[in-house]
Amino acid sequence: MRPILLLTRPEPSSGHFAGLAARECPPHQTLIAPLSQIVPVPFDPAMLDGAAGVILTSAKAARFLPPCPGLPAWCVGPATTEAARRAGFDARNGGGDAAALIDTLMAQNPAGRLVHAQGRHLARDIAAALEPAGLTITALPVYEARALDWPPHILKALKNAQRVVVPLFSPRTARRFVQSLGPVRPADLRIVAISAACAAQLPRDLQARTVTAARPDAPAMLAQVASELSQASPGPLRV
Repeated sequence: MRPILLLTRPEPSSGHFAGLAARECPPHQTLIAPLSQIVPVPFDPAMLDGAAGVILTSAKAARFLPPCPGLPAWCVGPATTEAARRAGFDARNGGGDAAALIDTLMAQNPAGRLVHAQGRHLARDIAAALEPAGLTITALPVYEARALDWPPHILKALKNAQRVVVPLFSPRTARRFVQSLGPVRPADLRIVAISAACAAQLPRDLQARTVTAARPDAPAMLAQVASELSQASPGPLRV
């Protein structure tokens, strides 16, 4: 039986990752089971008037903003930088994760007010982190990730599976995964966490089956997923 790659991100992110995995990972089955869906939230576009630039910690935020041709955008990583570039911003890669982005902004110390276009649920408060450096940041929620419940067939598939590999891309998703999984444990469950903070949201029995990607980005996650899919099952998960 081929291992299952369980993808819990919203569409189209899960579909995009599935396509990459189909080309670059060992043979597997893909099970897309989003734990949330991305929806826009109302905001006042006038909050961007006079801004010296925007901060983007998610590629999703770029698609909900109005056109701002040439406006500088400090972005968390390559995927967000590319999304900002396609949206017409003067996109700048901040280094690959939130900590690197904060360091970049502190080092460059841009003048004027910056707008952090963000989701309603944050893994890290960028504005608070930059406040000691004297930067002026306006928080602007433009989307939210609304929780979704798994239909019964998802848990049935996981319960009957042997090896299951699941990449988790945020601490919030890790918490939702634990809630949705409940007492179900595939015979051989492997979790790939994007960061130590993400892995820390899992209970001890699941942390024992978790590895953290070498870097907090999609290529590193894909490489680790490929490694987990290629390994032979070490036996049942004991809880």
